Amino acid sequence: MNQDKSKQLLLDRFQLSQADFLGSGMEAEVYALGHDRILKVYNDQSDFKKQESLRDFYSKIDTSQLSYELPYIHDIFVEEGKLVTIEKRINGRDMQSKLPGMTYDEQTNMMKAYLQANMALQSVQGNSTIEGFQLFRDSRVLLDHMDNWFDLLSETIVLKQLELKPYFMRDVQDYEGKMKLVMERLAAGYNGEYSIIHGDFYPGNILINENHKITGVIDFGMLTMYGDYLFDVAIGWVCLDMYNQLNTDLTERYLEIILSSLGEGVKKDLYFYVLIFSLMTANLYSPTCEDGHYQWCVEKLNHEEFWKNVFD
Repeated sequence: MNQDKSKQLLLDRFQLSQADFLGSGMEAEVYALGHDRILKVYNDQSDFKKQESLRDFYSKIDTSQLSYELPYIHDIFVEEGKLVTIEKRINGRDMQSKLPGMTYDEQTNMMKAYLQANMALQSVQGNSTIEGFQLFRDSRVLLDHMDNWFDLLSETIVLKQLELKPYFMRDVQDYEGKMKLVMERLAAGYNGEYSIIHGDFYPGNILINENHKITGVIDFGMLTMYGDYLFDVAIGWVCLDMYNQLNTDLTERYLEIILSSLGEGVKKDLYFYVLIFSLMTANLYSPTCEDGHYQWCVEKLNHEEFWKNVFD
């Protein structure tokens, strides 16, 4: 049976049509299933075990201190040969689609709320049982000497370089020298407080209502970890307008908001985590490093300002 026919049979089974379609991401198409639930139909980038891990993770998070909602998985099953989940529906539209239509002042207020929502994830620290500091850890990463979160970052980067080194040697200036600096800093260990790290905290995963109030944060997953909340702040900063799609100065303005709220002392960590993110995700969307995300990562790794802010 072809994919289109099996999907249509699945939608018929739940009496859904294209009118119920809410959107799609890298892994799934999302359909409204009544006013309080959604149905997600997955492609082959996810599997049953991964969704079980997510369900377990979501069920252990205490959201009572949050002003917005987090996902919850009610059911996981295979129907018409497709992996399907039924999840809680969180009302709102993604922040990314709404930002272009906002005024300058509305964008500023939205970015302040964005930072507050990010920092609020610290309120759920200690309620997760993430083993080895990462929800979906590479099976090659060993736990026997995993003493702190920097150990995870270090091992992950080393493993990723098995795939990325030929490309980075070609495109990143002084790649080996930069790797040495990063690994030396990670070897010193992480001594800060621990909290939940979303790992993909960007406007596309932030839901807001018509009054620009944040209603939910969705799509925890591949980079969800337990460590320094500033990792999320850094990703939230550089991914605010990742490929300059809005053609604005949002990232510069947001950095000012972050530093005015958290202090100049966090600047070094923000730049460091952007470098870490680039080393870890450069081939996320293209195994052969032929897409815009790889080029974006290379641009960050070649940006002298980032290295000066971290290591000077």
